[in-house]
Amino acid sequence: MPSPDDLPGALDPMAGAGAATTAPATANGKGNRVNGTNGRTHGTGNGNWVGEPAPEGRRRPPGPSTKPALVVLGLTLLLFMVGVGLELASGTQSRPTPGATQVATARGAVLHAVPARPLLKAITAAGQPPDDLLDAIAVPRGATPVAGSATDQGVELYDRSLRLAVPASQADVISFFRAQLPAQHWRRLSQGPTSAGSGYLILEQHPASDGHEWDIGVTVSPTSFAGTATGITSFTLRLYSVSDQD
Repeated sequence: MPSPDDLPGALDPMAGAGAATTAPATANGKGNRVNGTNGRTHGTGNGNWVGEPAPEGRRRPPGPSTKPALVVLGLTLLLFMVGVGLELASGTQSRPTPGATQVATARGAVLHAVPARPLLKAITAAGQPPDDLLDAIAVPRGATPVAGSATDQGVELYDRSLRLAVPASQADVISFFRAQLPAQHWRRLSQGPTSAGSGYLILEQHPASDGHEWDIGVTVSPTSFAGTATGITSFTLRLYSVSDQD
């Protein structure tokens, strides 16, 4: 009887000794896989095979970073705050404030009152007279400065004058200042005809924010009818302030 080894097609039991065999199942139900390099198998307890990369989570596709924009925004806010600080440090309160655009006409003033501050630019400089004092002066509507009439006496703390003209009578201009100045908190010191006898002088006083008492002298000249039907009356505003030692 022939031996089983002599039968045709019999396989050599030693052939393919290094070939892969079926890996036994592990306790967690995960089988082992043959290592492609040495034919050995070994599994891990978490179900991953040694030599295989762990599955990675889905990553966000790369895009532009927001960090540069945040840096620019931060610098802008910083520059803004620095600018505000410098503005406050420079003393914004020292800037001249805008004058009033209208003023109430006092009872008995006869003529309509308008703020004098825009007309007194020829005799204002370096914050003198103070803004609050200029806002306390009114003139008849239609009054205009006479060119070249601004005068600087150059004495005391301040002493300047300006002549203006208005189409009204002398009597009406006198009535206007006699009623309007007290209504704007000026205190009357004196009034009456000038020494020459042709004009009329009103002298009043008012405190200002600079701590000084300011005087205003209004000299109203006689009405001139040269070339006009209604007449033109000129008046001179003199503003001055003396030192505390006087």
